[in-house]
Amino acid sequence: MVLADLAAECGMYQAPPVALDTRQSGYVDGRKAMFARILSMIRIPPEEHAALQEAARLETLPDFKHEEDF
Repeated sequence: MVLADLAAECGMYQAPPVALDTRQSGYVDGRKAMFARILSMIRIPPEEHAALQEAARLETLPDFKHEEDF
C-alpha cells in the first residue's frame, strides 16, 4: 500500500506532462529515479511489480462518491 502510494505520488507509471521546461523535467525525472532506486533495493518479483503498477494506477483515479459522477 505504501509503495503504491509512493509510486502514484512520484508519477512513476504515468507519462509526464507535454510542456515541461528543463527544470520541471529534471524534477519529475528525479522523483521517478528515487522510486526506481527504492524498488531496486527491495527486489520484488515481477508479479508483485505488476500488482504494484496496477495499485499505483488505481491510486491516481478520482474517488467517485455517487453514480452520477461517472
